[in-house]
Amino acid sequence: MIDEHKLLVFHEKELETVLLKLNLLEKIKNGEIKCFVCKKTISQENFGALFKKGSNIYVICDNPECIEKLEGE
Repeated sequence: MIDEHKLLVFHEKELETVLLKLNLLEKIKNGEIKCFVCKKTISQENFGALFKKGSNIYVICDNPECIEKLEGE
């Protein structure tokens, strides 16, 4: 069985608005969010993507290897 991941797509200019709506902006600014794949601390500078798995929303960094690993799942 293949796991389904839903990617949330938006323009870079909307990043703060989207993160605020998801209650993630302050957590990212405070260094509380880690990349789902490599566990590196997420900042607005290294933010890569959001994805939803079940009822949870996860964040990955902008490292191409992390994005590729997510695509492979």
